[in-house]
Amino acid sequence: MAQSRAGTTVADRQRDRTARGIGTRDATRSNDRPAPPRRRRPALAVLAVLLIVGGAALAGLLALRLDSRVPVAVLAQDVPAGTEITDDLLTTTRVSADGLKLVEESQIDQVLGTYTTVPLVQGQLLETSALAEGEPIGDDQAQIGIPLEAGRAPVGLRSGDLVRLVRIGDGNSRPVPISTGLVLSTDTDVSGGSLGGGSEQSSAATVVVPVLAADATVDAAANERLGIALVERDVPLEDARLVILGGTR
Repeated sequence: MAQSRAGTTVADRQRDRTARGIGTRDATRSNDRPAPPRRRRPALAVLAVLLIVGGAALAGLLALRLDSRVPVAVLAQDVPAGTEITDDLLTTTRVSADGLKLVEESQIDQVLGTYTTVPLVQGQLLETSALAEGEPIGDDQAQIGIPLEAGRAPVGLRSGDLVRLVRIGDGNSRPVPISTGLVLSTDTDVSGGSLGGGSEQSSAATVVVPVLAADATVDAAANERLGIALVERDVPLEDARLVILGGTR
């Protein structure tokens, strides 16, 4: 009778505990089992670190490059060879000048009054190698204006072109070479001033020639008998071989 009562008592207790939400030790252990840990991905973590470090390094490099830029002189307009450098021809921009012979803003006053030895274009950085202290056109040379007539001058003639000037022959005379010359500048649709006369607008060029050939060249141009042949392009004024070929009388 006692065992039955004890067994009944134990069973009653278990039912009691179940009703109150208290399970057995095994049930409790099963319900309280922690969730498995998340799988870690070390490769993604390493990639994230590399991206952060690389971004910081790139930002630092860009900052250094920006800090190394200096203001330098740049051409505000096209400038033919033999032009005197004046303040109105220049402006400034910031660039990295490492290894270049550029004129920095603080040096602009030092190059004013010098002359260009090659043609320069608008937006071009000014380099000291393109400048000469003295006027590059010597006493034995002369600048003349000549018309560029179709059929007697090459198409696209430009500053820096070394040319051969020839007096064109007629039915009774042969062509006569006059001299070589260097084109300093060209102008299109110039009103007036045409040596050939007639048209109010024409294309013309300013050419430097030996001074002893100037008269013959101007005479041939005025009589519409000047022929121009292109010899070489992009010739610096100081390197141009300007020689008399004959026919200067």
